[in-house]
Amino acid sequence: MRDLEIKEGDGGSGFVLMYGVEMRDDVWETVYIPIEDSGDEHDLFRRLLERVAEHFGYEYNKYGFENLNIKFDKPGHKVG
Repeated sequence: MRDLEIKEGDGGSGFVLMYGVEMRDDVWETVYIPIEDSGDEHDLFRRLLERVAEHFGYEYNKYGFENLNIKFDKPGHKVG
């Protein structure tokens, strides 16, 4: 099973993804992947979601028809 932990950076400046990798028999090392704030909330959140998808095996395929496409271009609506 793949584990992934996401924490907000200091002072809300981006995110850090963390997961363990087994280096040798029962010796684990934590991998840290920073997602730095670029000043654009949509860009930050898009990059975060793309890295989460990559971690769980979803990758961009330039010939594929089912690539992940994260956009912020639709209005919301009331649910319920």
